Amino acid sequence: MTLKQLEAFYWAATLSSFSAASGRLNVTQSTLSKRVAELESSLGVSLFARSANRTILTEHGQLVLEKAQQMLVMEADIKSLHGGPQPLRGTCRFGISELTALTWFPKFVSRINELHPQLLLEPYVDLGSALEKKLMRGEIDFAILPKTSSGNTMLSTVALATLDFAWMASPRRIAAKDELTIEEIEQHPIIVMTSESRLTESFHQWSSQHNVTVRRVLACNSLSAIVGLTVADVGISFLPRRFLEPMVQQGKLSAFQSNPSLPAIEYCFRWRADDTRTLGPTLAQLALEEVDYSLTYGF
Repeated sequence: MTLKQLEAFYWAATLSSFSAASGRLNVTQSTLSKRVAELESSLGVSLFARSANRTILTEHGQLVLEKAQQMLVMEADIKSLHGGPQPLRGTCRFGISELTALTWFPKFVSRINELHPQLLLEPYVDLGSALEKKLMRGEIDFAILPKTSSGNTMLSTVALATLDFAWMASPRRIAAKDELTIEEIEQHPIIVMTSESRLTESFHQWSSQHNVTVRRVLACNSLSAIVGLTVADVGISFLPRRFLEPMVQQGKLSAFQSNPSLPAIEYCFRWRADDTRTLGPTLAQLALEEVDYSLTYGF
């Protein structure tokens, strides 16, 4: 019995998929299957009830799973005793929101490449709900995304930044002033992200809480496209204030508070709580050092 065999078994069982587990461990599926088979041979029991559609643990597998996790935690603890943090290596698949990609992401990648040159980065840009599902399925190692209103104890979370949002409109649509009332907001089409977005979830909660009747909703799955549509005077939108401050100063957009005000939205770094590697905590700390949603690489 080896730690690699226990690791292969643990992730195949936890992710309920040999394919997802092989991706997590950066090995071929045949290699992972071989390690699991070798573990079963050494123990003299079957750990999985093989099925065409699902990976199901046997009774023996359930018993071994807990012990395998304990062994992997012990391995991580022992490695941490070895004179401080070690450079990360291998392939790292992770998810980010479009706002992160358009702001401080280049600085974050630069720091990772400087400190961990043997770590191969594979980023995915998607909406928050989709990224969290990928994270739970083990398809990505971590995600940087808006925090959901419901807690998820299966994920470790590090808060990165809280963003203030403001109503934005073309100056041709609404004359400059400090504040919009609900009645004024209701007079205009509202451009929002699609339903998978945490921002849209937050908006719907706000509008429901304050009985806002939306005249017309235009859904879009791209933040930069929403900015473009707002500048083009298609409707109004709620967008991160600091990120778009340059466009407000240039007179391309007007920004407004509202009464009641829009909720602030927290962005966070998340990874699976059962992931014993140092990758999550190490990169979360780098993200804390580099996070800055006022940068405007994309505009």
